[in-house]
Parts: sequence; structure tokens; C-alpha cells
Amino acid sequence: MNILTGIINLTSYLVNILFLVVGTLLIILGSIMLSYINALPDYDSLISSNGIPICILVLGGIILIVSFIGVWAIYRQSVTLTGTYTSLVSLLFILQLVMTCWVFVNRTAFAQEMSGLVTKVWKHNDEANNYPMGDLELAFECCGNTGWTDYDALGENIPGTCCAYTDRSSTCSASIYQLRSGCNAKFTSFWKDNTNLIGWAGVGLCIYELIVIILAGALAWRQRKANAEEEEE
Repeated sequence: MNILTGIINLTSYLVNILFLVVGTLLIILGSIMLSYINALPDYDSLISSNGIPICILVLGGIILIVSFIGVWAIYRQSVTLTGTYTSLVSLLFILQLVMTCWVFVNRTAFAQEMSGLVTKVWKHNDEANNYPMGDLELAFECCGNTGWTDYDALGENIPGTCCAYTDRSSTCSASIYQLRSGCNAKFTSFWKDNTNLIGWAGVGLCIYELIVIILAGALAWRQRKANAEEEEE
């Protein structure tokens, strides 16, 4: 039985270390997504657009806290801490399941919202608004809303930001900007790829959390049994 306890403890340690890595990666991913949104002008529609990145950041933070509790519970061999850890992982499983379903249901609508947001930025791309399209062009190495021809249709010079120059007044070579996609397609593709990644990663995390719940329950049972045997002696 001691061998079984050792196996459960070792497996639980490895699981919680993986949990730490996953939580850290989620925080990094959420921060990257949020930074791209914050590169856009401060429009009211950005409030709803921040939803997914903020959820990812919060979830990553919760996973980090729960994993620390798990490691501490295993180290202390505390029935109370292990029970608390099991309850927290169960709650985390429910939150993860809800978030995963929400992402899958809303991913198409979210991508359309991002597309509309870029179009809105393009419509406000003037000197009065400090040419907000330049931030997108620098971040995603793109040009115009649907392409460089958007500037040509307006009779405007291609800005330096289409060639990755921070100074939009810099001369941009046609050999560079003509090969660049429109920012609308680039930005929307970025969000589609990430929401799909988040959705399927969420499915994987839900399965993983079920395994953690089973391991934590087994560990709590072994700890209670070990304590009972010590009291009998």
C-alpha cells in the first residue's frame, strides 16, 4: 500500500507541475491577445472584445493558485488541504467547461466582431485620430483594410507603416507593400486561430482536470486511511 501511496504522490506532483506550466502559458497567451486589442483605438466595442483574453488571464491565474495548493497539500500530506484542493479543481473543471462551451458557441461571432472592428478603425484612419491603422499595420505586417489598394482608391500615398516603418511618412517600397495582406484578414485570422486553439485546449484541460480530481480523491482517501492506522497504533 505504501508503494501505491508513493505512486499517487509522485503522479500528483507531476500533474501539478504540468498545471503550473499550463497556467503560465494561459497568462502569457491572454496577455498577448490583450496587448493586440489594446493596440487599437479606445472604441466602446473594445469592452466586449476584451472578454476572451481577460477570461484566459483569470483562468491562468486560478490554475496557478490551485496548483500551488496541490503541491503544498502533497508536501504536507494534509487531508484538509487535499480536500480543499479537490474541491477547487472540481470548481475549476466547471468553470473551464463553461468557458470552453462559450468559446465554441461564440467563436464565429467573435471573429466577425473583430472584422467589423478593423473596418471601424479604417474608417477613422485620419490625422484627427492619429492614423490608428498604423498600429495594426506594424503589429500584423499588413497594409490597409483589405489591402494596399485601399490607399490607392483614396488617392493617398502608401504609408511607411505598410513597410514596418514607425514613421508613416517614410517612403514605402511597392515590392514590400504589394505583397502584404489586408489588416482585416490578418487580424481576423489571428483571432480565429487563437479561439480555435483555446477551445480545443479547453477540451483537453477538462479531460485533464477530471484525471486530477480522481488522483486527488485517491490521495485524500490514502491520507485518511494512513491517519486512521496511526491513531489505531
